[in-house]
This record gives sequence, structure tokens and C-alpha cells, in this order.
Amino acid sequence: DELERAIARTAELEARRQHLQWRAGRGVRPELIIYGPLSLNVETYQAVLEDRPLDLTYMEYELLRFLVENPSRVWSRDQILARVWGYDYFGGSRTVDVHVRRLRAKLGEERSSWITTVRSVGYRFG
Repeated sequence: DELERAIARTAELEARRQHLQWRAGRGVRPELIIYGPLSLNVETYQAVLEDRPLDLTYMEYELLRFLVENPSRVWSRDQILARVWGYDYFGGSRTVDVHVRRLRAKLGEERSSWITTVRSVGYRFG
């Protein structure tokens, strides 16, 4: 757990260094996906919400990225599993529910509504 936090801090510092270099005209701007105060760095797999890094697992990051890249559309659990976990995933579709619940908790109370449950169908972002 401590090692993961140290790695996350190191990755965040590197992302900030690259951003400062880009602002100074000495670096390449990283590819970012922005949704309001949320930014996802595609190169470093870092998610930042209001200047605070989110401690996401790989699959939480991939799920959040997928939802942010496809706002407003309703996705079924099976569609999400196929797109995020891949067609060779053999687990149950309820794994999506677990990951969505964890993402909502990490986004915080005021941002958890970004991921909307569509009854008997799946989820929508935005």
C-alpha cells in the first residue's frame, strides 16, 4: 500500500514536471482527456480531480476513461465488459457494478452522480 502511494506520487510528480516543461515550451504536451475538473493522462494512466490525484486501479482507470470518452450514451454491463475488460473476460457482469461503486466513492459525493445508473440497462456518464 505504501509502495503504491509512492509510485503514484512519483508518477504525479513526473506528469507535473512534463506539464511545466510544456508550458515553458520545452516539452511535449501529454495527451489528456478532460471532463470539467477531471483530467486523465493517457500516457501515464494518472487521473486528477481538482488538482488532487485519484488512486485508481488499472481497471478503474480504464472504466473511467471509457465512460468519459463516451458521455451521455447508455452502456449495458455486457457492452462495458466487452469494451473495457475485453471479449475474453469470463467473469460475471456484476464486476462492472463493483467497479462503478468504487469509482463513485473515489470521485467523491458531489461527483458520484457523474456515473448514472440506468435501471435494468447499465450506466451512463455525464
